[in-house]
Amino acid sequence: MKEGKLPWDLLKELVTKTGFQADGVIQGPKAGCDVAVFNYQLAIKRAQEFYQSREDALVVYKTDPITFPTPDPGRYAVLVNSNDIVTSGALPYAFNSTIILPIGTTKEEVQNIQDGIDSECVKQKITILGGHTEISSSVNTPIVSGAMIGFVPADFYVTRKIQEGDVMLCVGWCTKEGMSIIASEGYEQLKEVFGEQKLSRLMKLGENISVSDSALMINKKYQPGLMHDATEGGILGAAFETIAAENYGLELTEEKFPLTKETKEVCELLEVNPLKVISSGTLLVVASLEKAKNIVKESTADVPINAVGKIVSQKQGITLDGKSLTPPQSDEVIDALKKLERGSL
Repeated sequence: MKEGKLPWDLLKELVTKTGFQADGVIQGPKAGCDVAVFNYQLAIKRAQEFYQSREDALVVYKTDPITFPTPDPGRYAVLVNSNDIVTSGALPYAFNSTIILPIGTTKEEVQNIQDGIDSECVKQKITILGGHTEISSSVNTPIVSGAMIGFVPADFYVTRKIQEGDVMLCVGWCTKEGMSIIASEGYEQLKEVFGEQKLSRLMKLGENISVSDSALMINKKYQPGLMHDATEGGILGAAFETIAAENYGLELTEEKFPLTKETKEVCELLEVNPLKVISSGTLLVVASLEKAKNIVKESTADVPINAVGKIVSQKQGITLDGKSLTPPQSDEVIDALKKLERGSL
């Protein structure tokens, strides 16, 4: 397609994909309509019912783009935004997207992106309120930028109040999204080394990068002090930024982070640190020692839960196996993709 607005017939088709039909929507997606409108009192009911709370609900808002190459950018845009929404304890309610596509994008490619958004919103019970899509010479690859709102009763809001002696938990396998990107982008090269079965397991690992179920379950049952979704910069970057921002120190133990055998093998070959590769789908939780012991009991084979660190004073710094941890740099998935592009395995 040419630069500019989408063809009218395609636009009319896309606005019919509205995700989950949530209560309270007065004006949703519609060609020629500039805004969305919803009734707040009706919109908050699902969150109140989930937590069995009569408290008024707080509004939680989030924006995040998908810029890395992924097989399903529309779906991923919903996931990375909902992952952050739930770390506050909120149930995601509605999603908007801004989609900028390169010249030459086909109608089918646009439809696939919107289908990914629609299907994930249906799955997570999120309504699509609207958005904007255009073809632009400013981009070389699809950019899908999402915005999401959610609601949490005031008594279940995750306050981010922590203290020394609290435990940091890692919920879920690390490096899930990064492994999916690396395995799909470097499939032809990597299959010569690892075979199709291992790569299939890695791509399957990255199929579910949602932390919504885990985060909402943990908050409903245990109400931890802090939750944080790991994204660019990997799990170590996530641990550093979330604790440094709260003016505390942190003692981490590298071997405690859950990594699959395949993840370790691929990262070793590509000479990247798996703990510094984008890790959407992995949740960090900080809770008191007593709560942490109970949360660890919720661990399963699919969603392991490990105690990986302890909150200490700010003056003790943030360390990994006793060595100072530096602030997050550029994500090492970039290094892995460059190595694959050069064919230097």
